[in-house]
Amino acid sequence: MEFSKRLTIASILLLCLFLVFTAKSYAASLANTSDTLTTSRPSASAPLSADQAANATQVTVIDLPTTVYNSALWIASDSAVLLNDTGQTLSTATVASMSAANTPSSNVRTVFFTGQVSNTHHAGTTIYTSITATHIIKFTTVNPIPSGGKIQITFPGSADNSASPSATTFAFNNLGTSAVICNPTTACSGGVSVSAPSITVTTGAAIGNSSPATVYLAIGCTGTVSASGICSTYAPALINPVKAGVTSGTATTWKVTVTTKNASDVELDTSSIKIGTVEAVQVQGTVEPSLTFTITGLANGTNITTQNASCTGGDVTNPGVGLDATSTFVNLGSLGNGVINISAQELSVSTNGAYGYSITATSSGRFINPSTGFFLTDNMSSTGLTAVDTPAPIVFLATGNAFFGIHPCGADVTTATWANAATAFGSGAKYSNPFNTGVNGYYANIANYAAPASARKTEVEYAATVASTTPAGVYSTVLTYVATANF
Repeated sequence: MEFSKRLTIASILLLCLFLVFTAKSYAASLANTSDTLTTSRPSASAPLSADQAANATQVTVIDLPTTVYNSALWIASDSAVLLNDTGQTLSTATVASMSAANTPSSNVRTVFFTGQVSNTHHAGTTIYTSITATHIIKFTTVNPIPSGGKIQITFPGSADNSASPSATTFAFNNLGTSAVICNPTTACSGGVSVSAPSITVTTGAAIGNSSPATVYLAIGCTGTVSASGICSTYAPALINPVKAGVTSGTATTWKVTVTTKNASDVELDTSSIKIGTVEAVQVQGTVEPSLTFTITGLANGTNITTQNASCTGGDVTNPGVGLDATSTFVNLGSLGNGVINISAQELSVSTNGAYGYSITATSSGRFINPSTGFFLTDNMSSTGLTAVDTPAPIVFLATGNAFFGIHPCGADVTTATWANAATAFGSGAKYSNPFNTGVNGYYANIANYAAPASARKTEVEYAATVASTTPAGVYSTVLTYVATANF
């Protein structure tokens, strides 16, 4: 009987010990566990394939398949660091673009910068760009976490608190404790400890006592975390690893472990998370440059100000009934002493050039009667233009003097050069007949606009008068307009 009692007590003790150790060895798995990154793009790192000269605007890097240098991808606006080495100084540069694979040669790519890199760098020097992300860890408790308990997040690989990317882990980049916050706030209120590759927070109150609780733990957040896991002030800190020799477009996966413990550091629940880093997808579309330039003739009797409100002179075309201007022909009609005949065309420009457009004009020569060689006076000497816009346009001469010229008006015309005024003898609008002689290639600026344009209008008036002694005959010249889009 005594032996039987001893056997029973021993059995009970063994059963209790079994239950205790079984509970510790088989902690439950946390439910609904995840780690959401603000960006999954890998960091970029590769050695230079050749020496980089001072003040260079590009470098070539090694791109070897199935290595950590495979698909090191730089994109526009990346901040790239070229490390220091013997006889060279650390440099930073902003990336403009990157060449296609195997360009300019096999297993080499070119990284282009927006400016110069003043320091030299040797072949083999590392160039890298750190891609930082905020991590939002989410889990639902199975066993309650008591006050003073702990939540531990462990990243893969060995300790790395550096500010440059790793090939094996998420570099902690000097992560501060203030950048680790929780919802509920009591999940972190007992304190935060950062010791790469782990982050441990201590609870300030029991979590999940009455029912399973969902906890959000934000790494790289300095504001608050909402009940749905949204950070109010993102401060990405952890550096994503570089591409680990995996085919482009295939994610490199990493294991993150979440563990809850009681106040005595006894493990309660645990769960492993898989997260992936994969190249960003570059999306490109091309907008073709465009330029539309039209010349339209204005009818006899057209008020220029009515046609274009930016022309304030109020001139009215008056070549005569039936002598409407066309896109290629302007007939000033029958010219007389003491009368200024005016005809006009409208020039219209549309372009998606970022820096707008300009219109220039040149004349074939004097407004001349080829049969007699007699021409109407203009603002030019016999040598024509001696520079762009030189000689400058002038107003019509006094009554009784023969004169010819063109006058542009509109919002894009330089008023100081042409005067936005009515055409009159001795005052008002200014005219020019911009022809060249010899090998000169000068011109008159008609209109300029410094932004993309949609149907920007400029009116060009053609005007002439004669003296009482001007020989009879047909007088003519040819005007050529050039519209230049500035992309």
